Amino acid sequence: MISLREASPEDAAAMARIQSESLRENGEEYYTDEQLALLAPAEPDAEAIPEDEFTDDSCRPIIAELDGLIVGWGSIHLDENVLAATFVDPDYTGQGIGRTIVEELETIARQEGVEELIVPASLNAVGFYETLGFEKQREIDASGPGTPEIPSVELTKQLS
Repeated sequence: MISLREASPEDAAAMARIQSESLRENGEEYYTDEQLALLAPAEPDAEAIPEDEFTDDSCRPIIAELDGLIVGWGSIHLDENVLAATFVDPDYTGQGIGRTIVEELETIARQEGVEELIVPASLNAVGFYETLGFEKQREIDASGPGTPEIPSVELTKQLS
């Protein structure tokens, strides 16, 4: 059975690994090798997860565990009404873990008074979010300064 808990800095290495493996496994048909190298380094380390994720009061990162093993994670940033991440270990996809993470993050957002959640989704995740009631709004570029374009899609969902 999947259990959820608040993420801690000690989880950062596992979170980075899952994020990178998930993007590499699911994004290869949507992104070039160069884009994937930026999105999902081959050897991610704990620094791939910003310290603010754990120290900023507006961030709510959660971990999904199955039999004590970290199998996914997600986060919302309440100051921006953003569902910032949902990643599931590729070995555990299709088991409802991503859905469970998103539903818990939506519950947290509602409790904090968020009326609409925004998701900047990688192209491979758009269909997943749509099945959970999110609606496409526009195409966006998720790249950083001085890096190649990373096409993404912004989706939203009304919570109230």
